[in-house]
Amino acid sequence: MPGSRALTRRVKRMEEAGKPKPSLITVWYGSFDAWVEQAVLPGVESGALEPDDMVDVVAALRGWEALYAR
Repeated sequence: MPGSRALTRRVKRMEEAGKPKPSLITVWYGSFDAWVEQAVLPGVESGALEPDDMVDVVAALRGWEALYAR
């Protein structure tokens, strides 16, 4: 039954290729919201990051992540 095993491996590879890959933010922080809480908010509160700009940056990155996480 080598043919059926090869077919099973091929189907598994195809299924894995179709799954969305997590973004680097998700890999590094666990989730997008965790990144915002751990990196963005403390930076805004300390004054290192501009609040108005970070709202736009976070919104753009969230949209990008939603688009490519399909």
